[in-house]
Amino acid sequence: MQSQRIQRLVAELGSGLHEKEELLRLTLLAAIAGQNVFLFGPPGVAKSMVARRMSTAFRDARAFEYLLGKFTTPEEIFGPVSIARLKDADRFERVTEGFLPDAHIVFLDEIWNASSPILNTLLTAINERRFRNGSDELDLPLRSVIGASRTLLPEDTGLENLWDRFLLRLPVNPITTKEAFHNLVGGGDDEYLDPVPPKDKITLDELDEWYDVIGTVTIGTEIEDLVFDIRERIARHNSMNAESGTVQPIVVSDRRWKQAARLLRTSAFLNDRTEVDAIDCMLLRHCLWSREQEREIVDTIVAEAIRRYIRSGLFDPEALRESLREILRTGAGTAQRERRVEQPVSYRGEYYRITDFVDDHLSLIWIGDFQNLNEDASTETDLFFYGDEDEYAYSERFQIRRVGPRSLEIDGVTFDLEHETVVQADHDRRELSAEETEALRTKLQRFREEIASVEDRIYQYRDASTGEAAEHLFVHRSYVDVAIRGMDAIASEIAMIRTDVDDTLADLT
Repeated sequence: MQSQRIQRLVAELGSGLHEKEELLRLTLLAAIAGQNVFLFGPPGVAKSMVARRMSTAFRDARAFEYLLGKFTTPEEIFGPVSIARLKDADRFERVTEGFLPDAHIVFLDEIWNASSPILNTLLTAINERRFRNGSDELDLPLRSVIGASRTLLPEDTGLENLWDRFLLRLPVNPITTKEAFHNLVGGGDDEYLDPVPPKDKITLDELDEWYDVIGTVTIGTEIEDLVFDIRERIARHNSMNAESGTVQPIVVSDRRWKQAARLLRTSAFLNDRTEVDAIDCMLLRHCLWSREQEREIVDTIVAEAIRRYIRSGLFDPEALRESLREILRTGAGTAQRERRVEQPVSYRGEYYRITDFVDDHLSLIWIGDFQNLNEDASTETDLFFYGDEDEYAYSERFQIRRVGPRSLEIDGVTFDLEHETVVQADHDRRELSAEETEALRTKLQRFREEIASVEDRIYQYRDASTGEAAEHLFVHRSYVDVAIRGMDAIASEIAMIRTDVDDTLADLT
């Protein structure tokens, strides 16, 4: 079981570090996937320590580390020129042993300080794992580059190509809890020692074997559609903001999508699966943004897409409702009449709009979240806010209680949902013959069994997915709630359909 080994390895890597477990997990994931990581945060928050720990995870892995400055020369990174080769063979070659071209794990601190000659060579080395040494082009043993800086990519520096080579962008923050602080000041200096026993280290041969197996992990059609939905939502966000010219588009290159797919496959493999699932896709939140202001937007886009996938991609309540309507239309032999009802307006098929909540933004609540609200007690629930141009602005959690079919209470104040009058067709049932009644009852009972089967699959999927999510090696526990709430919303909708079927069966007796 790879997951148990990785879990143990992460615990060992975290020895002497505090509140860095998720950071270590994701950096290790990237190294095994053969991808690069960028760490950003203020000085003294253990960026360097996390990077150094990565080399201890692999047996016999060579590491290279350097703090870059504006006067750093290529010789310091790629090795000095071989005087002997230059003298004896008139060849310009570097002595690369002990330098970046010879390393498996590379850590470059304050990477934005690098000079143009260093950056130009890094682009090929980091992405293509190749290095030109004189007239020879070397295949590098490089597994992962960890870049670090106190800031994200500076504006207008022309370093976008290098920035694009770092798939995961991870913030590193000072410790926050009292317990972690006590451990920090009261602990020893063993954080500089190798914390991983030899038996738990990953050998380079194992890494090569894993690399081939990871390539066979399946990304199914439904998950491909989920990732495409995320891509389309980013494109829609960009399109909605294009006219204003004040918000830069979120740019995700084809290369990053390809690398992200490799990361998802690696996540599935290390979690002992042969297929990528929706929970793995939560990792995309670390991969698809480039500027600080994009982080929350990408977070929301990924969460929305996953919840929509669970609701519509796996289970489709509306299809079941239509099946029930068809059974009643064809089986009951009824006469139709119309009635007018008030119902909430669906916004983009995913939300209800809350009227008069804030003046300067469109206020939305997930349809499933509204349907799951309790009328007796408030529940902490997400609301989403969009601007005048229909662009996402931000999200926030409130204490919300449902107070009616079209109203809710937010922090003690009641607000209505935007609603409209619709015409619904009712059916006046005529007296059915015994044969017609039995035929209709049989259809409804079969449909009732189909619904029960769907409910069983929902709860099996929920139990399996949430259990897996709670034990997932790389997805933070706080994001498990995204999947749980999506499945709870589906279960609630299916249960309402089952109740309608049961009521109709009761009327036939």
